[in-house]
Amino acid sequence: MKDEIEAPEKAETEIAPGFFETRRRMLWLPAWLTASAVFACAEKVIANEFDGQESMAKPLPSATVELGWEGFLKQCVPPAEELYRDSSSRGQDAYLHWLASMIARVQPDQIPRAKVGRFGKIEPPVYFGRSYRGKPFYVVEWQLAPNALLPPHCHPNASVCTIGIEGEARIRNFEIVGQAPEFASRQSFLVRETHNEVIARGRVNTLSATRDNIHTFQAGKSGASGFDITSLHGPEVGFSFLDIAAKPKDMEGRIFEATWIGSSI
Repeated sequence: MKDEIEAPEKAETEIAPGFFETRRRMLWLPAWLTASAVFACAEKVIANEFDGQESMAKPLPSATVELGWEGFLKQCVPPAEELYRDSSSRGQDAYLHWLASMIARVQPDQIPRAKVGRFGKIEPPVYFGRSYRGKPFYVVEWQLAPNALLPPHCHPNASVCTIGIEGEARIRNFEIVGQAPEFASRQSFLVRETHNEVIARGRVNTLSATRDNIHTFQAGKSGASGFDITSLHGPEVGFSFLDIAAKPKDMEGRIFEATWIGSSI
């Protein structure tokens, strides 16, 4: 299949700072959702979705079997579309865990590459480009120059599953504590750090519309690159970068003071 390369549209840029819409750690399923349950659900969806097509109704191959991009789309999308219909917190997590379990079987070199462009005036520079557009998700490639910092930003009504390709980048996730003001406000509010980890080739990080929805990237000395599998679970309402204090207000609780700073940097 010919890779689809398309410059990001302005509206999409505004739901994720730089289209990306980049990701939790190595992704362990919560107690209420075991791996076997996810795969059983997927097999049932495929069987229902393609009733009468014997080849599509067969059980999925072992998770140890690697997939190319075409194989990923063929096996991942039908169950993903079914899981995507549930936009609840648990529904989004089930959807993200399914995407993560499938993209982990794809060698990063098999994912379509994008024509990237520089984002904003960040120094060292950051680049983004969309490599695939489909339903219920699209894929954005991101590239960070050595030591580049992509400031903290939110992803309202969106989920992101990020997979590393090259190099290393530290990803920190945050959640709003209590209520936050409108994006136009410069009134301070509180956020809690929920993850602080390094993403590298093959490692996955996720965020949903209801948890870990703020993240920031800091590349290592060799730079870093990766892909974000991004999905909207509600209307587009824009986004904002944040200024987060360097030192926590509450060390034990990992609570920081933050301020919205707008969508342009």
